Amino acid sequence: MNPIARFIFPILVFLGGCCYGPSSPTIKLAYEAGYVFDDVVMSQYFFGWLILALLTLAFFVYGIITKKPKREIKSPFTIKKGFGIFLAGVSIALVSLTYVIALQTVPAYIAVILLFQFTWIGVIFQAIAERRLPEKKTVIAVIILIFGTLLASGIIGVSVELNPIGVFFGFLSAVFYALYMFLLGRVEVSMHPLNRSFLIMTCALILLICIFSPAYFVSGVIFDGLWTYGIILGSIGCAVPMFLFAVGAPKISTGAATILSSSELPASIICAMIILSEAVSVIQWIGIILLFFGIALPYIFKGKGIHGPAGGLSGN
Repeated sequence: MNPIARFIFPILVFLGGCCYGPSSPTIKLAYEAGYVFDDVVMSQYFFGWLILALLTLAFFVYGIITKKPKREIKSPFTIKKGFGIFLAGVSIALVSLTYVIALQTVPAYIAVILLFQFTWIGVIFQAIAERRLPEKKTVIAVIILIFGTLLASGIIGVSVELNPIGVFFGFLSAVFYALYMFLLGRVEVSMHPLNRSFLIMTCALILLICIFSPAYFVSGVIFDGLWTYGIILGSIGCAVPMFLFAVGAPKISTGAATILSSSELPASIICAMIILSEAVSVIQWIGIILLFFGIALPYIFKGKGIHGPAGGLSGN
């Protein structure tokens, strides 16, 4: 991998995590406007799917107009590969479902802490897949990220009784998110990122329709102002990060992808401060700094880079 690629692909995954930052404040605004979770989630995924569908169609039409030669298919699309894409779509949809269940039973900062356990779960997934222990700097980075999450979430100095059900579903959201990042780096990586993102989003939307029923499309709520929130959430909370992850994740290790995508938390706190005027304490700022340091740690060593899913974080 050339030096430019070593720099670009991690940045894309990092930016993909940052894209989720404005999502939480936007969802909170939608709740304040009187919309319920079912409609907000369906709106997010429907408009995310619609955006990716339009982009995929535009890309297809552009290819016909320019008459660009089709790439040679390296391997046929099999049921096994299709199942992998379906599983990736199911995983990201279940992240939303399990996380909201956790939010209904435990405080938000606890749910955030539980969700962000995906950092070390992703490293474990990679270690199991590659049958080797993670590098020392990866372990150190994950420890820093966990400690930074504790500080940034605002849990320090707060006593709370935990609901076992909420803890279970919060941790489950972390497992599904780590699985999603793991699959992105391995499922149909030869397929165009836009097409792959569209298929994954389609699978996620189908699952949500099966769970919530098609009521969202016939109730009229889609035309009752919710579409404004849906377009924002569908773009920055689904389409854009999914595409960035689809491009960058296959080029780096699962451990690196989960570490880089943890940029979501500091981005969410900063966006909440800007959009919702929420106060951020000194301890939370320290946590945010630690999070950014933990994300950058594997890459600050001179001469060290990243290579693909088959390797770790060291140079190729």
